[in-house]
Amino acid sequence: MFKKSLITLLISGAVVAQADQTDDIRLVFEYNQGKKEALVNQVKAAGGQINIELDEDNSFAATISKHTFKQLKKSKVIKSVEIDAVRKFIPSDFETESFTDFAPYGLAMVQADQLTYQGGVKVCIMDTGYSLGHSDLPATGVDGESEGAGPWNVDGHGHGTHVAGTIAALDGNGGLTGVLGSGSPELHIVRVFDSGGGFVYASDLAGAASDCADAGAKVINMSLGGAFATKVEQRAFDRVEKAGVISVAAAGNDGNSTHSYPASYDSVVSVAAVDDTETVADFSQTTTQVELAAPGVDVLSTYPGDAYAYASGTSMASPHTAGVTALVWSHFPNCNNYEIRNALGASAKDLGDPGRDYSYGYGLVQAKAAYDYLMANGCDGKGKK
Repeated sequence: MFKKSLITLLISGAVVAQADQTDDIRLVFEYNQGKKEALVNQVKAAGGQINIELDEDNSFAATISKHTFKQLKKSKVIKSVEIDAVRKFIPSDFETESFTDFAPYGLAMVQADQLTYQGGVKVCIMDTGYSLGHSDLPATGVDGESEGAGPWNVDGHGHGTHVAGTIAALDGNGGLTGVLGSGSPELHIVRVFDSGGGFVYASDLAGAASDCADAGAKVINMSLGGAFATKVEQRAFDRVEKAGVISVAAAGNDGNSTHSYPASYDSVVSVAAVDDTETVADFSQTTTQVELAAPGVDVLSTYPGDAYAYASGTSMASPHTAGVTALVWSHFPNCNNYEIRNALGASAKDLGDPGRDYSYGYGLVQAKAAYDYLMANGCDGKGKK
């Protein structure tokens, strides 16, 4: 049974945590094995509405009145309860552009132009959707699903399409080239944001992580984040890491040293943004969890309406890193996720203070250097962080 003080904290802090002035709060309930039905019934009896079920993590999210929630304080089937924290895509300003046959500066910076994607490493993108039909984006080898935000193959905002282009825009068709564009990219799109951008909850991302893993993705890109760590979200990303997935996320655009989640979980690679001079962007968050850096200033990529746009943000740095992860891994299919992640850190171009630092992590992610590192050191599929 959870403590009464926790109930008081939840109720007093919920309005601030969710920026919501209504009487309702959205919480994540964790139950002991075999107690789901009993807890669901108790929550419903207290007037709660179930939002999402997370059976793999013995949890569910529910919206409930702060006042009726007090009815549950003596429940013996609740293992834990927490605020369902808000998550937003990392904001970016888009400036549309037209051109023909262009290689973004980031490709050479991360050495993506020195390797050819070999296939077999599906990348999952959690974002605002995907402009299926864009002349510079893959139309085959792409599937997806919606977490209630609209069709996965439509993007009424543009953020998700821009992210997808950095990872997978096709080479040789008169447009621009993505990190995996020299091969045949494989993508799974999980649309978590609606066309207005809006926000989602940590429990939604926990569910989306399961969607990605169930679809066979080995790399997850999340150009999104928010304050407050949550246990349900951390459990989900820890679980998919143990299942063999590398999760990559934007470090955040607040230009300070606060942590953004899910990037700041140990099971997620946090990515900072640098400009074309390899200098950390002034908006990029600097934390103990930053692991790698990648281009994130004035990045040109695909945009809805068969268009292209420039954008800046750690949102743009994250897909460079996710793309490099898949690119390198495609050459070493026998390596596990821990070994690939270690190789990316060990081979990164050291920037800033010597060694790992809060601005750049281990440094600028490098595809060919990671390839060379693995060629020299090999892997046995048993490596750990």
